[in-house]
Amino acid sequence: MASWLTHLRVAEKIKQKIPEIDFPYFIVGSIAPDSGIPDEEQRNYTPSKEITHCRYQKDDSIIEMDDSVFFDSYLRPEKIMTRSDSTRSFLWGYYFHLITDKLWLEEYFMPLKAQYESEPDNGGKDFVDFIREEMFSLDFEYLKEEGWELINQLRDFSGNISCFYEFDSDYIYECKDRIVDFYSGEPLSLNREYKYLTLQKIEDFVVKASEKCISILIV
Repeated sequence: MASWLTHLRVAEKIKQKIPEIDFPYFIVGSIAPDSGIPDEEQRNYTPSKEITHCRYQKDDSIIEMDDSVFFDSYLRPEKIMTRSDSTRSFLWGYYFHLITDKLWLEEYFMPLKAQYESEPDNGGKDFVDFIREEMFSLDFEYLKEEGWELINQLRDFSGNISCFYEFDSDYIYECKDRIVDFYSGEPLSLNREYKYLTLQKIEDFVVKASEKCISILIV
């Protein structure tokens, strides 16, 4: 899955093109699917990704996300038009998180995982842990260069999201605080070498993901 900051940056790009979005609710929606509390190995979550990310088991080896489940439940015109502006912004933010994660899996995660596992010198480290370390380190590089405005905006959110019933909204508030604490803490591995990702690759992805989301929103 894409990093938390990547989701916030995609939301920011969308806001630049669609200024009428209620941005505080939109950015909280954009991180809400990651509200599951992880176990020690950060592989299983409560609530589960089957709930938060509309995941299902395609076969014995492949797990897919069916973002249409969320769209059909919340975003069909006859449903979304009865919602307040803030609720609509939250729900679109949530949906775009799913779209962004799906694109990340296709563009980076799955191809790089195959490459990583074919290389004999990976030291036996799990690819999920390896790529997370690169992603989050680059997040801190970005924040060092661009500033913490997005994190501060997330921190300042104090709105009411009790309108969301898929799982307890307390998980979302806890997730917001967890993300703010993470990026406000000790930076990870600045000035390190990167094997697969770069700041430019992440920027290119943010642009591509935001454009895909905007094309969905304005249709």
